[in-house]
Amino acid sequence: MIMELIGNGLNKGSHMYFYTPSQTAKKLLYYPIAAGEFYCNRDYYVNRERYDSILAIYILEGNISMVQEGEALSAQKNELLLLDCYTQHEYFAGLNAHTLWVHFDGNNARQWFDEIKAKKGQKMICTNQTAECIYNIIEFIKQNQNEYIISNELYSLLCHLSKENAVNQESRKISQIESAKKFIISNYDQNISVRDIANAAHMSVSYFSKLFKKSMEFSPYDYLLTVRLDKAKEMLQQTEYSVESIAYKTGFNSSSNFVYFFKKETGLSPLKFRNIKF
Repeated sequence: MIMELIGNGLNKGSHMYFYTPSQTAKKLLYYPIAAGEFYCNRDYYVNRERYDSILAIYILEGNISMVQEGEALSAQKNELLLLDCYTQHEYFAGLNAHTLWVHFDGNNARQWFDEIKAKKGQKMICTNQTAECIYNIIEFIKQNQNEYIISNELYSLLCHLSKENAVNQESRKISQIESAKKFIISNYDQNISVRDIANAAHMSVSYFSKLFKKSMEFSPYDYLLTVRLDKAKEMLQQTEYSVESIAYKTGFNSSSNFVYFFKKETGLSPLKFRNIKF
């Protein structure tokens, strides 16, 4: 059913489309409940206790803000808001806004919402693939398409919303490696393990070790060792600390262990290195 709406902050050209799923769809598929294209003005405001569904709002122009569970978010052009309408929520237009939106559900739609929120939050960039899914869903409702086709498009929407793009993934990896390096530099003098470093980067030990080696050309342990040896070189050149004292100040568990690794790396004993003039 197609409705043209005016009022409640909606301008001319606003349309809404209702959809009634079959019992099969409710049991097995993803299905829309309502969808629309709205031209909103600053009077547009919705405050609901619940409307059992997940809501995706794609902003083509202007600005839409939402408040849910004490969190306020504002989305601009080419961004998307995602709301769990099973709980209290409100959203409104701060300026004139042009939106496409769809209320949808399915037997694990809320689990998808939780997964997406954990990964990306409730506001995200609306990629071309995501926007195409929303356009298609609305068009399929208007055409009264087969509900399996609509379900497939909703599933595609959820997949696009869930996956992080390559840029975000790479940026996150770089940030995690930098966190690991900072942890090592701050704690090289302590009895730290690769597990401690991985925990600081919020990664599993095995995945972190592979990623660190790929990024740094050193294993995490070897990088820790180079930091310790570089600090030891500084102390040998700039202080009068004994070799034994420097060994413990740089995190080695014994002076013999320190001397072994120092000679392996430099070809010199710590004392011979101390006598070199730079």
